Amino acid sequence: MRRVILKAGEVFDNSHLQRKSAFNAQAMTVATQIVEDVRERGDECLRELTEKFDGVALDDFRVSPEKFNAAVNACEPELAEALEEWSCENGCSNWGVEKIDDKHEPTLFGYFDDARQAAEGFALLRAAFPELPESFDIETVRDCDWQNEYKKFLTAWNYKDLNWVPLWMRGDFKEPPNQKVFYFDAGLAFGTGDHPTTRLCAMSMLDYIEECGGGVSDKFLIDAGCGSGILALTAKLYGFGRVYGFDRDEEAVRVSRENAATNGIDPRGLEFEHAGIERALDGKKADIVLANIISDVLCIYADNLIDAVAAGGTLVLSGILAAENEKVGDYFLSRLGGREESCEAEKMGEWSRLVIKMKK
Repeated sequence: MRRVILKAGEVFDNSHLQRKSAFNAQAMTVATQIVEDVRERGDECLRELTEKFDGVALDDFRVSPEKFNAAVNACEPELAEALEEWSCENGCSNWGVEKIDDKHEPTLFGYFDDARQAAEGFALLRAAFPELPESFDIETVRDCDWQNEYKKFLTAWNYKDLNWVPLWMRGDFKEPPNQKVFYFDAGLAFGTGDHPTTRLCAMSMLDYIEECGGGVSDKFLIDAGCGSGILALTAKLYGFGRVYGFDRDEEAVRVSRENAATNGIDPRGLEFEHAGIERALDGKKADIVLANIISDVLCIYADNLIDAVAAGGTLVLSGILAAENEKVGDYFLSRLGGREESCEAEKMGEWSRLVIKMKK
């Protein structure tokens, strides 16, 4: 399995500033025609499409067991925002915009199960955003390389009596007495435990356990966007009575279950589900909700996240750039309408978290 990465050969112009809507009916009509053309005429249509991409061979589109990542660099901030809004509003989870920090331009990327779907997806996106460039360079990266390359940069991490240890270090790691050790392998799912936002969530959870006097057997925890399950499974390791983790990535759910088995964690009271935020949180009330998700998505689903927290409970929001923390905090406070008891922020490098405690 492999990804194909498309890098822009030109920079966006400013025509998007004149557009009031990120998506419109006319664009949808054009995009639908393009997609139907691809489906009906197959390789003939794909051959025409490849002429629009520098260096793309027809075989790149024919290979079905590959993952396709269309990465457009030098994405202007205004267009990046419009692209994010369009992706969320139209349920196009394949596309996203990566923002490392304020010093780097945002990058547009997309993931698809095969190259044909990728061609269709890009046709849809470019119909909505005609200022996207047509010329690309191609680079292929095998998933197996990704799976092993990141191991070089991971080490064990400790906070209070918790130790997160990469699975491949199991034989060499000396377990501290009277401490908890969780061994993980993220595989191809998000969640190595190395990112500041994941650690901030874990720290908040351990602080919550301490506030409860160490006894959480009667508590319900939700891990929104569970990734490799590292937070949800750590919660179960500490004795939470009920733990529910969900993610829109099926691979994340599979890896989470594998990590549970690897650590011999009791599956009773533990559930992982492939689901989006709205369906996953519908009707649920947890004592603590951990949401390690990018700030734009947090704000879009603010009401869902807030409503999933029981009275007197705690909502932990991570995945927030430090520069955006105040803005996200103000937005959530406006949606809470006075239901919060407190709202505290903490930063770790360029990232941050918010811990919101609800009134009883």
